[in-house]
Amino acid sequence: MWFWVFMTASCMLVPVLMILFGKLFAKKAPPQINHLYGYRTKMSRLNMDTWNYAHHFFGRLWFRMGCVMLPGTVFCMVLLYGRDENTIGTACSVLVAVQVVLLIVPLIRTERELHRIFDAQGRRRE
Repeated sequence: MWFWVFMTASCMLVPVLMILFGKLFAKKAPPQINHLYGYRTKMSRLNMDTWNYAHHFFGRLWFRMGCVMLPGTVFCMVLLYGRDENTIGTACSVLVAVQVVLLIVPLIRTERELHRIFDAQGRRRE
């Protein structure tokens, strides 16, 4: 049972962090463009307008995806309760792999949105 508890907590880290950072970024981007913290891509770091827009858009996506992933993760872990360690370990590996793939989807959508709203110099399109 302790292995199941540990794996449940581990599998819930990704959606919980997505919810927390999503809420944080959607409300307020880091105050300065930096290379250490935040949504850092070439396009998002062009100027403060692209920086703030990217964080707001990306944060909303991460928050929503985290809110969808969390109950899905709990449901999967409930189904695994009482199973042997190999089954739990394998299932959690697959679950985390799916979560990592879902982490990438908002990156792609945010970059597309930035290119739709801003030109290559970071000016808003008309």
